[in-house]
Amino acid sequence: MKSTHLLSFATAALLLSTPSIAQVDLNAILQQQGGGMQLVPDTDPFTPNSFIGSFTMEMHLFENGKEQQHSPVNTTIHSSAEKIAIEGRSSAAKETMRMIIDQKEKWQYVLMDDGAGTRMAMKTRKMKVVDDTPDAHIAGDVQMTDETKTIDGHVCKKMIAKDEEGTWVGWMAQDIDVPFHSFMNNVANTGGDIHDDALVGVHGFPLEYEWTSTDGKERVQCTIRELKQGTVDEKAFSLEGYQVMEIPTLPMGR
Repeated sequence: MKSTHLLSFATAALLLSTPSIAQVDLNAILQQQGGGMQLVPDTDPFTPNSFIGSFTMEMHLFENGKEQQHSPVNTTIHSSAEKIAIEGRSSAAKETMRMIIDQKEKWQYVLMDDGAGTRMAMKTRKMKVVDDTPDAHIAGDVQMTDETKTIDGHVCKKMIAKDEEGTWVGWMAQDIDVPFHSFMNNVANTGGDIHDDALVGVHGFPLEYEWTSTDGKERVQCTIRELKQGTVDEKAFSLEGYQVMEIPTLPMGR
């Protein structure tokens, strides 16, 4: 997982599941972009999520020093032992989209509410992205420093991650004992172990982070809001009020 995407996983997951993309061969797109990347059925053994709770990510997106029109983007994530729900919304959008990932039963749902009373949901088998290119699993440069600051009562350590695309700087709450690489793989739905070697042993939860591209043209600032631990609202995983349509498994490539 590139440091660019250490916490922009929610947006990527939602984009991969929109109706406009669901009917095309995603493997063809992935292979064009990433060489050996493929979308395959998720048959991994079920492992309960380590983080139980919810939080909202407020992301500000900048390009050439100017904040983008659809910024900020707010993404709320609910995590139970068996499921993850991701809901994203930009400041200008009336529509809402929610993804529910059932990690135990291997289903995923994309729920769309147009804001005018129409609610549709697509149900598909849970998939994962794998990358078999030779350098796919090369660990990035990840450093946990001794520098600290307190955010909302949590003592946080500064973490720096670098790769060819840019630099990610985050403040990791040390009292939230989450195996960071496992949590990222679960939410991002990559199913891979990219950068796992670098992230093994990194614990804590990033309450603030900033990513800057290598050329300095792109920047993302994110703050975690409304963090709740230990309990999760089960309504986040509800399909009530939605017309559910099951669609076939996506093509497996050519």
